[in-house]
Amino acid sequence: MAKKRAKTKDKSRRGVIIAAAAVCAVLAAVSAFGVYVTGTDRIFKGVSVSGTALGGMTRQQAIAALEAGGWDDGGESAVTVRLPLEKHVTVTAAEAGAEITAADAAVAAYNYGHDGNIFSNLAIYIKCLFGDNDITVTAEADKAVVREKVEEAVSEVTDGLLTSGVKIEDDAVLVVKGAKAVSIDTDAICTMIAEALENRNYGECEYEVQVEEAVELDIDELYESIHTEPQDAYYDSEAGEIVESVKGYDFDKSEAERLWASADYGDTVMIPLTVTEPELTTEKLASMLFSDVLGTATTSLTGSSLNRITNITLSAGIINGTVLNPGETFSYNEAVGQRTAERGFKEAGAYSGGQVVQELGGGICQVSSTLYYSTLLANLKIDNRVCHYFGVSYLPTGLDATVSWKSPDFKFTNNREYPVKLETEVNTGNNTLTVRILGTDVDGSYVKMTYASWLVYNNAKYPDVATGYKAATYRWVYDKDGNLLSKALEAYSEYHYHEESIQYPEESPSPSPSPSPSPSPSPTEPPAESATPSPTVSVSPVPSGSPAVSPAETPAETPPPGTNETAPPPTEPVG
Repeated sequence: MAKKRAKTKDKSRRGVIIAAAAVCAVLAAVSAFGVYVTGTDRIFKGVSVSGTALGGMTRQQAIAALEAGGWDDGGESAVTVRLPLEKHVTVTAAEAGAEITAADAAVAAYNYGHDGNIFSNLAIYIKCLFGDNDITVTAEADKAVVREKVEEAVSEVTDGLLTSGVKIEDDAVLVVKGAKAVSIDTDAICTMIAEALENRNYGECEYEVQVEEAVELDIDELYESIHTEPQDAYYDSEAGEIVESVKGYDFDKSEAERLWASADYGDTVMIPLTVTEPELTTEKLASMLFSDVLGTATTSLTGSSLNRITNITLSAGIINGTVLNPGETFSYNEAVGQRTAERGFKEAGAYSGGQVVQELGGGICQVSSTLYYSTLLANLKIDNRVCHYFGVSYLPTGLDATVSWKSPDFKFTNNREYPVKLETEVNTGNNTLTVRILGTDVDGSYVKMTYASWLVYNNAKYPDVATGYKAATYRWVYDKDGNLLSKALEAYSEYHYHEESIQYPEESPSPSPSPSPSPSPSPTEPPAESATPSPTVSVSPVPSGSPAVSPAETPAETPPPGTNETAPPPTEPVG
């Protein structure tokens, strides 16, 4: 009996040992397989990422498969939310720090079943053998970046758009129906974008605008606020800048009412807009402004005293940079002002009452005269010009303009289509004064000035003695090809000889001769015979092919010699 129990106990002990050994063997086998599974370089069978099957692939193979499937989409990884008034906010995964590359996804797929212990990895492996396992790869978005982008876009809608409910675009008026009652939930939009980026749900997300109440549209009021007539750009000479052009806006009120009635609350109503561009846009004016030299003249300062050059330099500097818009008139006296010692003017030679005297501002007439010649070459309208009492040596006959405070004055008007600018330069190196008129040459036309002159005999005692000369100047206008467009009398001028230059005949001796007077001084300027001498003057170049013009041509309307057309001599210093 005792032996029988002993045998039974031995058998039980042996079974336990065998079972334990079997369990150990199984565990060893499982462990060994778990080690093998954990150490394999392949992604488990049945594993995919966002629908791309990667099972059985190495990580490099998985990267290639993901890229081929469009995982790395060249910067298209972004989420967009539409807002009212055709506004939107877009945040890219890269901006929010939520960008996941194909390499990141491949690593995540490989780690599924490789980054746990041997038993958990084996369990996942077995799970993958019996079903598909799609891995969702996520990255946490930077909420602060997302909010900054959202708030910026929302503020564009609310600041100035939703407050009026209106936005003007190039071809439409945008009005949100119920705009004054529209509310935009910034927090909701931020959450929507962040979650979409983290889950790689790229593309456009729908956001429903909340409208609490209806706001009716006053079409007439809207029309009055938008309707604008086009306005050309123009140059503000006082500010020294271009005033920008304005587009014209208009729309059909009946069509606007129809579109408004058919829209739902919260919808952006697009009212077609008629846009009229101004004839002269800001860009066009800027490209053409002061781009051409319309007229230029250079006169010599040789022989001028230092004081005279000072006066010329000062007055030339004052008018330098003056701009005249179309239709504006330039007055030399108004521009330069009264010539006083306090303003820096010096005493120099001037003409006064038919005499050469020393006066403040002497010499500034050379500036007005050079300017006069330039305005003629620029084909501008002359309003007021008076010739000198005596002829001048620095310009051709009839092309001078005397001035004095307050009269006579030299005035001209910009009768061209675009603004003109005066440029002056005193070159002390070669002793010259240059005046240029800049503007816009629209047709290539140009001007040549010619003159005819004749002697004047107005001494009753000596009717055959020339006491001066007159001149008629003509403005010849040519087109760009050298064809004569017009020829018109510009001005008549009369100049007197200095008394010491008049050649009186010798008289017979009287019975009681008086003491002989001292010899008259030699004339500083030779008297004219049939025409006064023409000094060299630099003018705008004349295109080739222009017809030759003789300066000595005598016009048919020239009065015969001896005609007395005396211009009144100035009463103020004008030299």
